[in-house]
Amino acid sequence: MQMILKAPMMLRKVSCIATLLVLIPVVSAVVTLRPVSTIYLPYSYNGEEGLYGIDRAAVEQTGYDSTNRIAYSAGDNYIHITDWSNMTTPTILERIAVDTTCNDIETCGDFVGFVLQGESTTDNGTLHVYSLYDKASGNWTQLHEISLGSKPDMLHFSHDCRTIVVANEGEAAQNADQTEFINREGSISIIRLSVDGSTFNSTLLNFTQFNDRSDEYVARGVRYPYHGELDGANDTFAQNLEPEYITYNYDDTKAFVGLQENNAIAIVDLLADEIEDIYPLGEKSWLNLDLDASDKDGGIMFRRNNISSFYQPDGIKYFEVDGVGYIITANEGDSFDFELGTEKWAEDQRGKKFKAGDFAETFDNELIAKLDDDDILGRLAFSEVDGLDSSGKFEKLYFFGARGFSIFRASDITLVYDSGDEVERMIAKFYPDIFNTNTKSDDPAIESPADLFDKRSDNLGPECESVEIGELDGRRIIFVGVDRTSAILVYSLESGEVVPTFESVYRAGGRNDTFQSLLDNRNLGDLDPEDLKFIPASASVTGVPMLMVTSTVSGTISLYEVYDESSPTDGVTTEPPTTTDNNATILISSPVVFCLILLFAFLLI
Repeated sequence: MQMILKAPMMLRKVSCIATLLVLIPVVSAVVTLRPVSTIYLPYSYNGEEGLYGIDRAAVEQTGYDSTNRIAYSAGDNYIHITDWSNMTTPTILERIAVDTTCNDIETCGDFVGFVLQGESTTDNGTLHVYSLYDKASGNWTQLHEISLGSKPDMLHFSHDCRTIVVANEGEAAQNADQTEFINREGSISIIRLSVDGSTFNSTLLNFTQFNDRSDEYVARGVRYPYHGELDGANDTFAQNLEPEYITYNYDDTKAFVGLQENNAIAIVDLLADEIEDIYPLGEKSWLNLDLDASDKDGGIMFRRNNISSFYQPDGIKYFEVDGVGYIITANEGDSFDFELGTEKWAEDQRGKKFKAGDFAETFDNELIAKLDDDDILGRLAFSEVDGLDSSGKFEKLYFFGARGFSIFRASDITLVYDSGDEVERMIAKFYPDIFNTNTKSDDPAIESPADLFDKRSDNLGPECESVEIGELDGRRIIFVGVDRTSAILVYSLESGEVVPTFESVYRAGGRNDTFQSLLDNRNLGDLDPEDLKFIPASASVTGVPMLMVTSTVSGTISLYEVYDESSPTDGVTTEPPTTTDNNATILISSPVVFCLILLFAFLLI
């Protein structure tokens, strides 16, 4: 009888310990983030009073001048110049009104550059080059205004600050009267500055040279979805290509330009000033990976299905290992969606919209049944233009984005690493209450981040959007900004390695209060971390490496110390981040402490 009575008690003990094992990950030496400060930027002003809001485009990107400790931030209505001399209490020095949307801003040496769209998104934009802001006099002097292609989306300085490459997205849109559909070609501008910045020359590169070879590139995997369906025009391959993100190799001889919707990267030869080639990124199979593809399945439900997706990165970053170049990509995903008057064209549709007659005879019947089930694949957005055979039947199904990050060899854009399903599983493990949540609330006054749990599973999932690389005590550190969860994933690369090791995940801000209350209490966190800037220890105010995070939906710039839990306190954090609803990194840094917790729990039961 005694043995029978002990069994339930033992089971309860085992259950409690198992729960602790899930909730408290063991980490013996962890690189993570320590919050320093956050500044909220106004999206507009009423006289001198700043107006703050959620998803009001107050800030998109930030350039940081570490010498003078000044940040320049781009938004739809203003460029804000902020002072970070006192890193715990950053202040706004100046606001400069802009007539059109400022999509990017960067600093390099003695220069600040920013790009403005044209009056409409399809018009040509401009690059503005300024000298550094003079804090003493309050002067900010423009050096040049340079014409660009349509919708400049990003600019990037070379390491010597004398070359600026701009990605002109050429995004399609209807005119203001909704009577004409305009699809400008994507292009790349190369601007060369003189040593003192007083003169420049500008070169505009387009992709028309690839039009005659479009069939070849499509066969290789470069996406060409839109052919003029709205107005009957014959939209070319070059009109479909949309350059967005830029990174350089170390000697500035190559620029790598992401073509997100096209699932490709273009390589620009900066010695010859020409587009060398376009490389497809390939496809990702989910046959042996976990995926939550539905917002109607009642929660976190991982399943495996014989479907594939496109990588379609937003942020990309170049680095080298033992002299070999690599590009890390944050695989957000995206698709084309256009309007002309009352007519609409989109390249995606939900799984449930497919009909039995849409598929080739060889298509898996079991998969067709799953497409009709909202709990499995019925809600997931698939491509309508990819995976077709010669008769227009679907042989394969593709969805958008790879829900993680990848590493490609730079020389030929060959995949060498992919995070698989780890990002989604890590969010499910550490932040299950905001798994695949949405940052953009329909009613911020009543909805909280936790209320929008699982809402993005049928779209792009967590949406890895931004990526940055830094160094801590000789180790290479990778930071990945996760859009919808509004978290930062931290990975490390050991010397000579290209396979990252997970370190920690950090999310600032509350989760259970309404968005509006979180804004009022300045506890939104980093909603949509669009831009990450690593500040090395040598350039940091305190001598500690830092990460600056610019977030578009919260309208914030946050500063974090990057530190290793194992040093110098031998695995014990002297000032641990809070683990309340304000949240921070979830970790237990000492295995000894962890074991004591388990033992204590066992004895108490």
